[in-house]
Amino acid sequence: MCPVGTEGLPLPASSPRWKLAFLGTLALGSLIGMLFVRPIPQDPGYHELADARPFRGIPNFLNVVSNLPFLAAGLYGLCHAFRRRDDAFLAPWVRGPWIVLTASLFLTGFGSSYYHWAPTDATLFWDRLPMATGFASVLGIMIIERIDLSLGRRLWAPLVLAAAGSLIFWRMGGDLRFYGLLQGWALVLVPLILILFPGNYTGGHAWFVALACYGLAKFFELGDAPTFRLGNVVSGHTLKHLCAGAAAFFISRHLATRARTNSSDVARPPAA
Repeated sequence: MCPVGTEGLPLPASSPRWKLAFLGTLALGSLIGMLFVRPIPQDPGYHELADARPFRGIPNFLNVVSNLPFLAAGLYGLCHAFRRRDDAFLAPWVRGPWIVLTASLFLTGFGSSYYHWAPTDATLFWDRLPMATGFASVLGIMIIERIDLSLGRRLWAPLVLAAAGSLIFWRMGGDLRFYGLLQGWALVLVPLILILFPGNYTGGHAWFVALACYGLAKFFELGDAPTFRLGNVVSGHTLKHLCAGAAAFFISRHLATRARTNSSDVARPPAA
């Protein structure tokens, strides 16, 4: 028999403790290592994006309006986070982390548009804040739905608060180390969790598609100016928004369409 966790769900036999120890060592080791890294300031050239063309009074037009996919994907996911039946979540309280995640996707559309309308460090904070809470929410949901429900319940809120704290730390001290660490955790730990731990829902491939879209978004972000020089049509940063918006859509689509797998239909222990 599989051991049963404190929430009444089994600890899968295919998930030995070494996997959790491995992930914990990576996370804690990278956090400790970051303490010995020199502070990372915000590059002032970050705001000098390749495509600054205005249109009908809207500055940096394409970089502003290319955030519409976030609004659409976030609203789509947020509606399903509220409307789906409880069996779409491992426990009723898990609806909360999904609401935070989909709301973060939705608010990213506003925050990013606000930043690109007038790019400064001050407006960049409001661009990054919903993204940071989104990264942390995804990581928390991975722990909740794939590793251990009880552990996830203890960790997801502190992760979201730490994400917000990393940006406050940047604005107060001019140091991006911990915001960078958060992104690194999302890009490394999330795919590792997907590979190492079985899922409780159908459609788990959507997470891999979302990660691929986000990886492509980072590629275009780094190639902002070269992409724009190819024909002065669209910049890499605009394509970054579209690819990241596609990632948001696949996450929301997963929530809207997934169903519980047989492996997660486990009876809860009888009351004492």
